[in-house]
Amino acid sequence: MKANGPQLSEYRIIERIQPSLPALGNVTEAVSRRLEELALPPARLRGGRIAVTAGSRGIASLREVARAICSWLKAQGAAPFVFPAMGSHAGATSQGQRDFLAGYGVTPEFIGADVLSSMETVSLGRVADGLEVYTDRLAWESDGVVVVNRIKPHTAFTGKIESGLLKMMAVGMGKIRGAEEIHRASRRIGFEAAIRAAADRLLASGKILCGLGLVENEMHQLAAVRAACPEEIVALEEQTLEMARRLVPRLPFRHLDLLVVDEMGKNISGSGMDTKVIGRGVEGPPMGAPAIRLIYVRDLTPESGGNALGVGMADLIHERLYRKVNLEKTYINARTSLNAPMARLPMYFPDDHAALKFALDALGSPGPDQQRIAWIRSTLAVNQLAVSAALSAEAAGLEGWRVSQESFRPTFDPDGNLTPRH
Repeated sequence: MKANGPQLSEYRIIERIQPSLPALGNVTEAVSRRLEELALPPARLRGGRIAVTAGSRGIASLREVARAICSWLKAQGAAPFVFPAMGSHAGATSQGQRDFLAGYGVTPEFIGADVLSSMETVSLGRVADGLEVYTDRLAWESDGVVVVNRIKPHTAFTGKIESGLLKMMAVGMGKIRGAEEIHRASRRIGFEAAIRAAADRLLASGKILCGLGLVENEMHQLAAVRAACPEEIVALEEQTLEMARRLVPRLPFRHLDLLVVDEMGKNISGSGMDTKVIGRGVEGPPMGAPAIRLIYVRDLTPESGGNALGVGMADLIHERLYRKVNLEKTYINARTSLNAPMARLPMYFPDDHAALKFALDALGSPGPDQQRIAWIRSTLAVNQLAVSAALSAEAAGLEGWRVSQESFRPTFDPDGNLTPRH
């Protein structure tokens, strides 16, 4: 350990004991049952080439859901295929998006169907306020589309619909051209209005076969599956979002001096870090996020491929993260979303030792007993975190949380980086 190191508090692990809603026991059975309940016209399925969306957000059990849908469709006599519905993600390339899905295990071998990827789109014309609607050419040339997405609060806006089936249709299926159109229109009429307008056009086309909404619990386990025919998709999403809001994991404190984040990335959140977990970079209220004085991020996930969108919400970063930033991919995403601040690079430090020393100095050099510091793996992993002594004392009174009996004091390796806490 280097000399003159930061004087850090002792830490304890706190963890959520159980989710509000249990995980589904059998994903295949749940998906098949919901699809069966829709009573879709057999003529739309038998012999039809059916497209199934797959996104890039690290959805729980995504490959199992995709396989279950494809298996059900094949049992009805259809010929399904999965296609990436990712807007501009994965470098906005066909191969990049296909590789992204393979990283989640969504492969032809596992799902039992083709995985087809293309960035080509077709225009469905202009709608409200001049917004031009685009959709994936492969999907448009199919005999019907099963739209699948997790329904949850969005990281960039708050509304009656946020991240879900409508956004998948408007942005994900629109590829980079559709994503750019939505983001440009959002500056004029707002995200929700732009998404609704584009999704309405696609729903009116008759191309959408049905929608399958997925809900995760606080432990990021698939906890509910909802399905609807095209005419009921909007209502389904509005109702399901209210359910999903109650299940979003949160940091269980009012304010923090410092949040240490092991990794950020596109597979964690569209904004690299969930804005509604950290209370930064989001339109509207922070939805229960603590006030955080400084955020230090230590790494970028390999799945991001160098896309560091959202790094601008951090105050400090490790040099390891800085060296992994692919500005081309990051800027493509920032240009598409018209969100320059998300691509700004903060101060970087050669090691954790230097970063934490600077952070504590900037916070007024609080003593170990006064430090309010939380240490998380990512904003997708806030159900188990390490907290300083002041926070662990507060956590003892939190309902549904458990505080470990053992404490530990962070240590540094010879390179000045934190040693793993487990």
